[in-house]
Amino acid sequence: MRLFGCVCGQFHSTAAGMGMKGGDRRIAAPVPFYVIEHADGVALFDCGLHTDLADAEDPYRQVLQSQGEDVTFAADETVTAHLERLDIDPARVRYVVLSHLHFDHSGGLHQIPNATLVVQRREWEAGFDRDIAARYFLRRRYFDLGHEVQLVDGEHDLFGDGSAVCIPSFGHTPGHQSLRVRNAQGDHILVADACYNGEVVETRAFPSFAKAEAMNASLDRLLAMREPDTTLIFGHDPDQWGEAALLPSARA
Repeated sequence: MRLFGCVCGQFHSTAAGMGMKGGDRRIAAPVPFYVIEHADGVALFDCGLHTDLADAEDPYRQVLQSQGEDVTFAADETVTAHLERLDIDPARVRYVVLSHLHFDHSGGLHQIPNATLVVQRREWEAGFDRDIAARYFLRRRYFDLGHEVQLVDGEHDLFGDGSAVCIPSFGHTPGHQSLRVRNAQGDHILVADACYNGEVVETRAFPSFAKAEAMNASLDRLLAMREPDTTLIFGHDPDQWGEAALLPSARA
């Protein structure tokens, strides 16, 4: 089994907006997703941005801009482009494990037509509850595309061999989950937005829409799961990508 980390563009915000020191200092935070090549099929953990958001005239991108935020990404950063570099046909991806239903984690689903979505039941139900979805910014345009959906409750062993296990990490959204991947490359916990970046481990500066008590408990649990060789990869941490990327992004 092999694990790859890919960046599908950048999310532009203030440092404070990402839970970091620096107040109104502008930062570009990576929007990652992950590819797992397993003997029983290819799985993605999250799938980045919708290709429409590359257009500055996209309505939702304009909403973000009106809030002092933005996203940018290039043609070679789409899900399809990354998979092609890995010699993977998007049509043969078996699973997409969604950490949660936010647009920067579920947006690329339109490029993965045949996958089964693996989602925490409480997250999926939140996405179809008008009031809850509005509070947590869960936009059906990005995730309700007719895919087969496998709803899970709590921990879930994706391939049945312990190599990729979903870990509930509620709080950022009602049914947020992380993913622990163990293979010859090591032990990686893909934290997703249970913690945006390494600074948040110390500051515990969580988004205002989230439930801080639940996020604290989830982050404490993930930290307690670490072993000496465990690497935690956070949701949008600039220090974990670029030249210092913790995972390979393409075949050698």
